Formats: sequence, structure tokens, C-alpha cells
Amino acid sequence: MDLGIEQLAMGVLFGAIGLVIFFTMVSRWLHLRAERRSLANRVICRLCLHAFEDTAHPEIVACPICGALNEKGRSRRLG
Repeated sequence: MDLGIEQLAMGVLFGAIGLVIFFTMVSRWLHLRAERRSLANRVICRLCLHAFEDTAHPEIVACPICGALNEKGRSRRLG
């Protein structure tokens, strides 16, 4: 089985395109994973709307500006 220059060039071209697509998908996945981790620690105070990050493990944290207690994560409760 002999490979011509055309088949070799097409193989290299499709291989390069495949690698670009693979690395793009891996990069997007890592970016979304880092963004989810960052959002997990972000808290927006319900009282003064101050946004801050808290890496401690408790689910309820106090706002550093007004001292109001807030839940971590995407809570939709009012009051």
C-alpha cells in the first residue's frame, strides 16, 4: 500500500483539525469547571447587594459590610 503525497497531506490536515477541535473542547470544559467552582463561593448579600467570596464551608455566612446572614449558592428565597 503506497501513500501518495495527496493522501498524506489530507491525513495531516484532518489530524490537525481533529486536534484543534479536541483541544478546544477540553479548554471549554476546563473553563466552565473553573467558573462553576468560582460561582459556588460567591455570595450576594440580600440586604445591601454587596458581592463577596467566602471559601469557608458553612452554608450561611455573614456579609462583611452590613453583617446580614446570607445563604451560599443560588438561593432564591426572599426574607
